Amino acid sequence: MKLTDAHIEFISNSLEFHGLQSESIKEDILDHICTTIEASQHTNFEQAYEEAIQKLGGYYNIKQLQTETKQLLHAKTMLKTKKGLFVSSLAMTVVFSVGLIFKMFHWPYANMMLLVGFSVLILIYFPLFFYAKYQRSIIK
Repeated sequence: MKLTDAHIEFISNSLEFHGLQSESIKEDILDHICTTIEASQHTNFEQAYEEAIQKLGGYYNIKQLQTETKQLLHAKTMLKTKKGLFVSSLAMTVVFSVGLIFKMFHWPYANMMLLVGFSVLILIYFPLFFYAKYQRSIIK
């Protein structure tokens, strides 16, 4: 069956109506549905469309695919954020501790190390920490 622009627009609007919001996922599913319809032996668009939707598991499974994709992307973001928090806290702790030791022994560059330690705390660790808190609150 040959699809027209009106058919493709109908499929796109139908996916949006049934809760598919992500543009990238919508494009992929739209392409899959169009390919399935064009490969079908049906001459009636409605029958071919319903068959293609059923092959995907229905609208509910399509919406679940979107939800699972969002969760996976969020999990990747949270993992990167946690790694950043770990690295920045480790760097801050090491530099700040060395700075304190240098200060206790009155060695040079002690003030610079303390300044770098506080800078990492204020400019890197705190923003990452609050961003992670914000991301967790969005999920809940």
